[in-house]
Amino acid sequence: MTRHFFFFVLSAFLLFSFSDSSAQEPPVKWGEIPMADLQMKSFPQDTNATALILCDYGESTFDDDFNIIFKRHLRVKILTAKGYDWGTHSVTILTKEGTESIDDIEGVTYRLDDKGNIVKNEMESDDIFKEKLSDGWTRYRFTLPALQPGCVIEMRYKIISNSIGRMRDWVFQYSEPVRWSEYRMRSPKVIAYSDITLGYEPLTIDDREDVTQYFSGSAAAYIGQSMVDCTQRRWVLKDAPAIREEPFITTTDDYKTRLDVQLAGYAFSGGGSKKVLNDWPTVVKDLMNDNEFYKIIDDTRQVRKLAEKLTAGLQSPEAKMRAIYDWVRTSIVWSGEQRIFAHQEVDDLLDSKKGNNAEISFLLISLLKCAGIEADPVILSTRSNGAVQDVYPIVSQFNYLIVRASVGSRYYLLDATDPYRPMDLLPVKVLNTRGLVIREKNFGWVAVNADRVNLGNSFASLSLSSDGSLKGRLEENISPYGSLKLRQKPNDKKDIDIARDEFETDRSGITLDSVLITNKDSLELPLNIKASFSSSSYAQKNGDMIYLNPQILDRLWENPLKTPVRKFPVDYAYKSKHTTVIEINIPEGFEVKEKLKDVSVFGGARALSFTRQTKVEGNKLSLCCTMEIKESQIKPKFYDQLRDFYAAVVSATSEQIVLSRIPVQTVELTAPASGKDSPQKTDLPGNTVKKTSKTKKGKG
Repeated sequence: MTRHFFFFVLSAFLLFSFSDSSAQEPPVKWGEIPMADLQMKSFPQDTNATALILCDYGESTFDDDFNIIFKRHLRVKILTAKGYDWGTHSVTILTKEGTESIDDIEGVTYRLDDKGNIVKNEMESDDIFKEKLSDGWTRYRFTLPALQPGCVIEMRYKIISNSIGRMRDWVFQYSEPVRWSEYRMRSPKVIAYSDITLGYEPLTIDDREDVTQYFSGSAAAYIGQSMVDCTQRRWVLKDAPAIREEPFITTTDDYKTRLDVQLAGYAFSGGGSKKVLNDWPTVVKDLMNDNEFYKIIDDTRQVRKLAEKLTAGLQSPEAKMRAIYDWVRTSIVWSGEQRIFAHQEVDDLLDSKKGNNAEISFLLISLLKCAGIEADPVILSTRSNGAVQDVYPIVSQFNYLIVRASVGSRYYLLDATDPYRPMDLLPVKVLNTRGLVIREKNFGWVAVNADRVNLGNSFASLSLSSDGSLKGRLEENISPYGSLKLRQKPNDKKDIDIARDEFETDRSGITLDSVLITNKDSLELPLNIKASFSSSSYAQKNGDMIYLNPQILDRLWENPLKTPVRKFPVDYAYKSKHTTVIEINIPEGFEVKEKLKDVSVFGGARALSFTRQTKVEGNKLSLCCTMEIKESQIKPKFYDQLRDFYAAVVSATSEQIVLSRIPVQTVELTAPASGKDSPQKTDLPGNTVKKTSKTKKGKG
């Protein structure tokens, strides 16, 4: 009797302790909308905000059936009509073999009527749409009713998962500001989860607490006891700024503050334990033994014969590598699928002539190996897919595969999926990432960067008339990545339209009279565009003065860095250098009254530079500008410098020269009234004297 009483008291104490320490009240209660939030009309902290996430709250716990129960409660203030996107939501779950299900989807829209009373519109079940996707996934979509600026929307749902590996991640930041975001997770200690917080905003709260939870049913059977030691985690981010699309980024997901959770291992009743989160050597070993990965690489008879044919008569490994690469890029069509696994054998790919990027890369490796060139697969995550977190040895982080070839002491990174891309040019989507080289020995990480500086140059020759009209010629050698981009465009685009885009004629107001584009089929050479042009309005004439902006090419019209604060890097993908030379013939009878000053501007700890030099010789004004980016990534601490740099370049390239008419020199002479020293009429300029003589008549 005493023992039973003691056990009851102990259980009650533990349950009380749990509820007191971990079952804290949620940050908001369903249906209780503060009047201040309903009356809010704007968000001064972010005048570009179309909505404000008032509260985003999620929690993950285990129930007595050993399911993970994930609940989310989201409340959003709609500020403008552009914020209506937040009224439509989609939730995707893994329904294959009944892994996950969704329940209790609710949505309500609140607004104030003309008298200040709260009007509530609830979402109906007919507003929820179910869509089956591929590979066992299902998407639920729903839109809240009666959306209008000023309303507050509230939604919640529950996801039940029967897999301990389906613990939910959490995102704290979105494209609109967040007032409060909180995620809680409670799990038995016999299940180990690894978590990592990413992003640039420090968390307001990051707590860990040991608690005890009472389980019954199958959960108690799995764990082997009813009173279970658990870990309670709580993460909070308050007043988080919006993360929106900006120039020079990879993907916004790389910069949002978020929480990634992975199952690391578990130990249940019956003894033993299982490690789920392996190390990188184990990942590499598994890939080496995978029939859809490393074992795809094969020196079949068909592959050997092709390699011999492609390299016949070639002596150097570099020449053989280039010949094989060029054949693959022009003969095998990329399906557009981005994968790290192959579904076709190399012989099948040679027959079908079409495959995903992994299949093309495995064929390239097979051919290179048959030619005696060492080559290995490299798996990576593209820029839009987000950065790989190397604390998680998980293959699902990767979505792309390229090739690393070794010739002598040099390594080459190759991607043969594009018929227009030369061998030494990687796709932009993989630049400034890290790849994992998969090989039996000496596997490891490699930086995936552009091998060469992206060079380009422009030239303009202008003839200015005294009436302000302008004509001349323009020429541009487009940088390698710029040339690739143009070659990838549909062939039906006219040359003159391409030239108009490149020379920005819509902005400058000039008219192209003729266009010639060369080197279209010479991938190793930059595209060359030549055009003749004319304009009656580019220069402005006012009396005896002509005003002209000489930067008719490569003018920076506006500052690309518009946000005042940026906490993540500026990512250019590659280094670049562009030189612009402009020559202007000054019309006869005019001179340069105000010329441009020479300029040298630097930014990002001198990683960026802009220089301009001007010179006047006779009736010719010349201008030489160079814009250079010496580092492909600039740290956020230099962001203010970069903004100032671009502002200075915008100012410099918008300056005008002033030409003025040369005044005509005249001399006016007035004769004195009297005096012996007065000049005679015959001595005055402009007068001539006609002399006459008389002849006497004489003999003969």
